Amino acid sequence: MFERIVATAPGNRTLTDTERKELAADNMTEYTVTVHSRPSDEPSTESSVVVDKSLPPWVITFDNFLLPEECDALIALGYKYEYKRSQDVGAAKFDGSHEGVQSTRRTSENAWCSDHHGCRKEVLAVKIHERMSKVMGIPPENSEDLQMLKYEKGQFYRTHHDYIPHQKDRQCGPRILTFFLYLSDVEEGGGTNFPQLNITVMPKKGRALLWPSTYNAEPMVKDGRTSHQAMDVIEGTKFATNGWVHMYDYVTPQKKGCN
Repeated sequence: MFERIVATAPGNRTLTDTERKELAADNMTEYTVTVHSRPSDEPSTESSVVVDKSLPPWVITFDNFLLPEECDALIALGYKYEYKRSQDVGAAKFDGSHEGVQSTRRTSENAWCSDHHGCRKEVLAVKIHERMSKVMGIPPENSEDLQMLKYEKGQFYRTHHDYIPHQKDRQCGPRILTFFLYLSDVEEGGGTNFPQLNITVMPKKGRALLWPSTYNAEPMVKDGRTSHQAMDVIEGTKFATNGWVHMYDYVTPQKKGCN
């Protein structure tokens, strides 16, 4: 998947007028891709966890993945559906769901573009889900509802991982990829840092960041190397959106309360 994304990025090559019209008709932007980490310069012919662990994981960014007006509209959706203090996954409850708990390690605010209150069906949300789906080649139903984020000056999210262990035994399977969307420029700070990879990606309006949470050969198994943190916003406000992608259909089980 990553090899194909890099090879076909429209902004990394010269497009014909026909190709540009096809992109526009497909609600796709002329994004450029930058590789920050990759397993090898050559596509691998062998697939095993041993090989995966011996090579770096993929980390790539897309510039101009979102149009400025799409970024502004996603921020507005966050206000519409009310930014609230972000919570981590807490203890399991009797019905199999999990409590949300506030943590001093995570001080941002977030709002969900949820299927429950109709946000996921809004034109913009559908467009963004479909764009991510086309780039990855994974059905939009495998993606969680978009989570809009707001980090004010001094706010952060300390080192964590997006993999949630109990989900590997649920119908949706675990989170295998994170598609992170930057909705604003930030005057200073607010980067996404991968401590084990020595990579920091800075916010830029319209930029997207994609990385795996699991191993290529064992997509149900957590790859701890992609632990990451949202660094402190020193000046300005950081708006962003989380797009978490699961191994299987997430939407159908969610409607039945089975996630």
